[in-house]
Order: sequence, then structure tokens, then C-alpha cells
Amino acid sequence: TGMTYRLGDAVTVKLVEAALVKLGFLGASYGADGAYGTRTVAAFNAFRRSIGMKGADATGDPGRQSLGTLGSRSGLFTVK
Repeated sequence: TGMTYRLGDAVTVKLVEAALVKLGFLGASYGADGAYGTRTVAAFNAFRRSIGMKGADATGDPGRQSLGTLGSRSGLFTVK
């Protein structure tokens, strides 16, 4: 059985931050606080732009597609 996380849960945010650090979008000093703050948001938006998302698709709350791509590229998690 897999664990279910919701974005905003500290564990989920830490996984996203770890993936962003691993892929070079977030500095390691910001990658473990579990807070989805301005630096994590900016890093995630930069990641989305790097995978070809544009406009409103490259900002706002993380969606299933962008989270799934982040997880698969980093090898740290999957999104079902």
C-alpha cells in the first residue's frame, strides 16, 4: 500500500523540495524546511517552465502532470 500525501503536508513539501534540489532548481539550504514558501514556489515554477509549460500552466498550485514529471525525473516519488 502506498502513502497518500496532500500538497501542503510537510512530508509532501519536503519530497517536492528534495526533488527540486536534486534537479538543481532549489538551493540545498532551502530544501528541507517543509514550507511551501516563495523560494520553493519560484523553483517549482522554474521547473515547470523547463518542461515546456507556459503562462498560467507554469504558475499557481502544482498539478498532477507537473508533480508527476518532477517525481519521475528526480526518481524520488510517483504520482498516481
